[in-house]
Amino acid sequence: MTADSRFSVYGKMTAKAGQRDELVARLAELLRLDTPGLEWCGIHTALDDPDTIWVTEIWTDQVTHDAETRSEAVVAATGRVLELVAAPPEGSYGRVAHLHDVRAG
Repeated sequence: MTADSRFSVYGKMTAKAGQRDELVARLAELLRLDTPGLEWCGIHTALDDPDTIWVTEIWTDQVTHDAETRSEAVVAATGRVLELVAAPPEGSYGRVAHLHDVRAG
């Protein structure tokens, strides 16, 4: 898979105590939205912390990411996610340096 211009987002969220599973469910709701440009998203739970969630996204490009994450539907869904977060999310942005789909060989 060519990865030269893809934009990546890495985020860490800490759920309010006992809210991790609900936070994961609400993040998954975001994935059901029609979000052009979002090619891949993984939601991961930490083995060493029951409240920590990591999110990794791969977008076609940063311009599309910026436009889509400001859409009314995404802003509303994000608000529902943030209700369950104990602290401001942490994260960073980058470019995909290498992406290998092991299923494709």
